[in-house]
Amino acid sequence: MKHIKFLFLALLIIGVSSNTFAGNKYGVRAGWQTSNLSIGNFNNLNTFYLGVFKEQKIIPFFRFGGGLEYQQSGAEFDAKNILKMHYISIPLYLKVKLGPLYALGGGAPSFKVGESWKIEDIHEEYKKLAELNTFDFPVFAGLGINILILRIEARYYWGTMEIGEGSVTAGTKNQYFQLGLGIAI
Repeated sequence: MKHIKFLFLALLIIGVSSNTFAGNKYGVRAGWQTSNLSIGNFNNLNTFYLGVFKEQKIIPFFRFGGGLEYQQSGAEFDAKNILKMHYISIPLYLKVKLGPLYALGGGAPSFKVGESWKIEDIHEEYKKLAELNTFDFPVFAGLGINILILRIEARYYWGTMEIGEGSVTAGTKNQYFQLGLGIAI
């Protein structure tokens, strides 16, 4: 039994090493996301994100990556009034890697594919938020660590565009923090 475990571990290390030198990495990532709006004293909306990615090695410690993700942003105005916007985003980033640690930054063109409302007693002006924009372009920065094929990563996103049109949403942008796991091969 010990020999089988040792053989399995050796094959895993060889497989990870050969993928490391090949240049391209493919994977999936998912995790917890907390979001809010840039203006207002609202409660954070706790949701999730899920996506796939590909990275191309430029030089040994520098990579370019991109992917496709589903995520939810918004805010809880109070316990009875919640706005949740559903996005498909295309994160594009540059990554600097030093050993198992890395830092990354980039932008994520995001397309709103839906929105969910829970409205019970919200002020009438907020109902005008229904005219939300369908495109957002957040920028992000993050840190992570690789442990064999597993990645642990944290990213913070700043929206660069207003979420809607009109006086109620003037200056209001998405902001969110992601903490998650990924598997890269």
